[in-house]
Amino acid sequence: MKRMFLDERTERINGRVSFIVLMLTHLALAGLVVYRRYFLGLPETEVVELNWILGLSMGGYWALRLYFSGILPVVSFRKMLTIYLAAVALIFIPTLLIVGLPAPDRWYEMLYPFIGVALVLGFYSLVAWLGKRRLDNSLTDE
Repeated sequence: MKRMFLDERTERINGRVSFIVLMLTHLALAGLVVYRRYFLGLPETEVVELNWILGLSMGGYWALRLYFSGILPVVSFRKMLTIYLAAVALIFIPTLLIVGLPAPDRWYEMLYPFIGVALVLGFYSLVAWLGKRRLDNSLTDE
């Protein structure tokens, strides 16, 4: 059997094809969720599995791309705190104005923007740091 060697052009084409097909799949899944939820009026419990698959697939894809490329800037604590406060304000204030204060037995819901933004920024920081460390290790090993 003939052994095939892939050059850089072939690898780039394969990467582009994979990216396009994956993004089209993500768009189709997101469209299906929107159609089922808002046009057919199905309850949220009917599309929760698709939401999880879509979210994990998209998050995992972008996290792995960013990790392996090592191009994410590692943001300083001071800048991260500024970004955190701005993001929480952008989510919390409009939500509070639109929905209002929750009932006293559901005040824990007011913590969702704070916790959610902290998780996203923490995940970003972890991926950026790991990607930078991987890139530094690969440069020093060669």
